[in-house]
Amino acid sequence: MRILEQEPLAKHTTFRIGGPARYFCEASNEAELAEALAFAETKSAPFFILGGGSNVLIADNGLPGLVIKMRLRGKEYSDDGSFARVIAHSGESWDAFVADTVAKGLYGIENLSAIPGTVGASPVQNIGAYGQEVKDVIEWVEVFDADTKAVRRLSNDECGFSYRHSMFKNENNKNLIVLRIAFRLSRDGHPERGYPEVEAYLEAKGIVAPNPARMREAIIAIRKQKLPDVSETGTAGSFFKNPLLQKAHSHIFKHLFYGAPLHAHTETHDKLSAAWLIRNFCGEKQFRCGDAAIYIRQPLVLVNHRRARAQDVFILAQKIKTRVKKETGITLEFEVQTLGDFSQTTI
Repeated sequence: MRILEQEPLAKHTTFRIGGPARYFCEASNEAELAEALAFAETKSAPFFILGGGSNVLIADNGLPGLVIKMRLRGKEYSDDGSFARVIAHSGESWDAFVADTVAKGLYGIENLSAIPGTVGASPVQNIGAYGQEVKDVIEWVEVFDADTKAVRRLSNDECGFSYRHSMFKNENNKNLIVLRIAFRLSRDGHPERGYPEVEAYLEAKGIVAPNPARMREAIIAIRKQKLPDVSETGTAGSFFKNPLLQKAHSHIFKHLFYGAPLHAHTETHDKLSAAWLIRNFCGEKQFRCGDAAIYIRQPLVLVNHRRARAQDVFILAQKIKTRVKKETGITLEFEVQTLGDFSQTTI
């Protein structure tokens, strides 16, 4: 395994932003991961785990320790009655994995198509889209504990999943590195078509009973209309989470802000569209900082128009938060993870 020094992290993120890593390596198996962690210990350096680099904003001055890019590959399918258990390694491309399960006619993650990143990042973020969340199909997550040097298997309940969150995002669990995940997918499931955009697409195509392949086709088409192509535009996708409001407060907000789109999320909370908040209270076409801007087709998305710095994106995001808070009282939370030192960034 090769350790690089001062590796530019902009090369490894979809935002195409980020200063250098003091040390950088790629781990293709558990032995290399253990070797990388041992190297970090000898240097008394912190370590950072990087997957596809699609949900991070890395500071302009980079990261001080060792960045380990996970490259563990492999998938295993097994029958479980009307279900299939699929074990996928953390370095697999998420969308390629979805495509593979869809090609086998399996239901459960087809609406999570076209999400960039790796399989290993999916439980950390508890990714979700168009009525599906990955937590609903995960059986267990296998991790390497950097403190004990042991491999552990965590059940779904132990992962502490909630909306765009898991126990892996807590600071005291940063020692847990995802190795592989077991998914339980259905052979005879039912499509999740409750979103208006999805239903409109299916109706326009005359699709009455969509299978996983037709659902994937619909999701990809919808996302292409709304989101930038990461091969052409630097972005980390949705930068903000949709706020959750207690149901007791939802009707008050709806009364104060006519037309606010609120959708049932749980028995106790409704989900409010962050995109609607930004569009209505930030004037997304005007909001910009340097080469960082709100994407014109989807206000949730911030983009790098070639030369944006991390501090430009961070300042823009903070300005959006401030405006929405001032106008509505709602505090937006970042969905994108910020890594490195942003403490000197002046808003």
